Amino acid sequence: MSLEASIKNCGLTKQWSAALRLLREGVQYGVQLVPSHYFATVSACRKGGQWQHTLSVLSEMWVAKLEPNVISYSAGISACEKGRQWQRALALLSEMWEAKLESDVISCNTGISACEKVGQWQRALALLSEMRESKLQPTLVSCNAGISACEKGEQWQQALALLSEMQEAKLEPDVISYSAGISACEKGGQWQPALALLSEMREAQLEPDVILSYSVGISACEKGEQWQWALALLSELREAKLEPDVMSYSAGISACEKGESCGRRSWSPTSSAPAL
Repeated sequence: MSLEASIKNCGLTKQWSAALRLLREGVQYGVQLVPSHYFATVSACRKGGQWQHTLSVLSEMWVAKLEPNVISYSAGISACEKGRQWQRALALLSEMWEAKLESDVISCNTGISACEKVGQWQRALALLSEMRESKLQPTLVSCNAGISACEKGEQWQQALALLSEMQEAKLEPDVISYSAGISACEKGGQWQPALALLSEMREAQLEPDVILSYSVGISACEKGEQWQWALALLSELREAKLEPDVMSYSAGISACEKGESCGRRSWSPTSSAPAL
């Protein structure tokens, strides 16, 4: 079996340390290494979640005067994303552009995801903007990562703006898109936009998730002291034969408690809740 095939085999079985050892031995014994040897090692390290070693191998390619290509850079960006190293992921993207390599949608999506994981919403939105400027059309994955980044950064207005941009671009939001938007509204105490998004989901014939959509929507109503709407959502859950979770009930109970403390009448089984 050739050295390249052996390294690739290590990648398939996620034996990143063995792949590194084989590459090092190739250098030690004077084997004429070519880019594919390094590409295979980079891939093995990425699959093993070893962002430090991934970057190290990419650096060694430069030293050996073997320039990394789009595939190797994308693997490095992916490794950094998995390791929550958003700054390094963006640095690799920048290196790609400086090397006149055309970044693809996948590498940009991975960069946005790296920012999303640590709540770097401004960087995520900036990268989305850069994609458009470079004539790369953001995908559903791109936009969902951007909305989720806004949600983590508690930027409900930015999340809603991105949802609106998706629809203008004829890119249909999915359950993940809406759920992240609802969560962003909940964190910002915006119960009305949260309920509006739930309504849009139903109109789009998307099945809301109990935890990601309904529970967060009920929590948004609780924060806005809208006990009637909270109970309406709980009622809708049961009508849809979806089992409310602990978070749903807790938020509903808390909403009712806040309603009582504000001088509103408490709810009873005969009380009517607003229709959604």
